[in-house]
Amino acid sequence: MGIAPIIRERRVLKGKGKTPTSPRPGPTRKRRSAKPPHPSRVRRRRGRRLAVFLTLLFLFGVGYSLVNLVEEGRAASVGSSTPATEPSKDKTRKVSSSSSTCDALDVLVDRSHALPSDYTPTDLVPLRDYKVATLGSEALRREAAEHLGRLVQAAAADAEELVVASAYRSYHEQRLSHERLRSVFGAGADRMSARQGHSQHQLGTAVDFTNAAAGYQLGVPFARTSAYWWLEHHAWEYGFVLAYPRGKQDQSGYHWEPWHYRYVGVADAKRIEDSGQSLQEFLEKAGTTPHC
Repeated sequence: MGIAPIIRERRVLKGKGKTPTSPRPGPTRKRRSAKPPHPSRVRRRRGRRLAVFLTLLFLFGVGYSLVNLVEEGRAASVGSSTPATEPSKDKTRKVSSSSSTCDALDVLVDRSHALPSDYTPTDLVPLRDYKVATLGSEALRREAAEHLGRLVQAAAADAEELVVASAYRSYHEQRLSHERLRSVFGAGADRMSARQGHSQHQLGTAVDFTNAAAGYQLGVPFARTSAYWWLEHHAWEYGFVLAYPRGKQDQSGYHWEPWHYRYVGVADAKRIEDSGQSLQEFLEKAGTTPHC
């Protein structure tokens, strides 16, 4: 190549403002071509990502459970501070009837413990079926009626007359009886007659005795008859005890009623006789309160 071409080449380069320089000597670097990652690395990366995801999921679940526990605890605390609603009357009666509290022979019925207005014994039978003389159409519970029949027959064998002036009385009948006495004796009738619901007669196990010697009336004159003395010595043998004895008014809340006897069963009547306790004392210790 001649001089002219060389000069023209330099001018051209000078016109561009750049002077070519020779590259520095050194090893030539080859550009790495993009290669796919090794499969083991891919698996490790996926494993780490999965572990992180599961850890986050676990922490989220624990946190959610803790929140639920806190909320349930708050709800429980609110529920415990709120009075429970009373069970319905039907449910209460169903539970009580299974325990037969009011049908128990030793149920405590007195001035402080009352029977429900709708309570009626389910096994009432007429006393005439057991050859018991009455002043009306009287009834008692079956077991009491059976033992009363034996008692009356045993008394008759000893020439003692016993007539039942009153036996079972319903809640309504007792209310009428008490109101009649209050109309005569005023507040004093509360010591002579039980208010409705508080009468042993509603149990169907109590009887009021009388006879010709007492003018077929209820009252202290019956205590002067020999039939009363017979009952004092033999009534317990048939499961009957004097409900309101003399000198026990402070315990029973009622005046002495020599005519009023209650059937409690032969076993308990014997226990009362042997212990010297009054019926009230015995029932307060061993009896059940009426929940029916």
